[in-house]
Amino acid sequence: MIASLRRGFTTLELLVVILILLIMAAIAFPNLSGWARNQRLKGVARDLLSHFQFARLEAIKRSTTIALAFNPGAGGVGNYTVFVDDGAGGGTTGNLIQDNEAEATLRRAIMPVGVTLTSTTFTDDRAGYNARGFPVLGNGGTVRLGTDSRSYEVEMQQTSGGLSLNGPL
Repeated sequence: MIASLRRGFTTLELLVVILILLIMAAIAFPNLSGWARNQRLKGVARDLLSHFQFARLEAIKRSTTIALAFNPGAGGVGNYTVFVDDGAGGGTTGNLIQDNEAEATLRRAIMPVGVTLTSTTFTDDRAGYNARGFPVLGNGGTVRLGTDSRSYEVEMQQTSGGLSLNGPL
């Protein structure tokens, strides 16, 4: 008696495996898109934190005030600018207002699609560090970034200028 050896898979077996993989992909795909959106938000929050740190170090290095001006997105996405606030061009040093183009822009950030700079608790949506690396006029506060479902806050301590990243909220 000779037994025939069959090797490989039948068409039906392959179809069942493909069907199982398609069902698993259909279940996983919505979760992956939400995960990617949350990772984008977290990355933007970390970038904002690093821009605060950059501003503090530049203020000390340049021995002048470095300011951050926030434009929360009312219906839009929002943006912020990091600039030298040294009174160049006839402005006032340390007023946290970019008086004109003579005060150099160091960084400019626009929120990516799906992320909104929602709000700040800083006076006039501005923050800054003086030449010693402390907040200008002790102005501490928070900046909130968010998506439809989550948000993060970057907080600057009022007296020390220390930073923390809080979230997801």
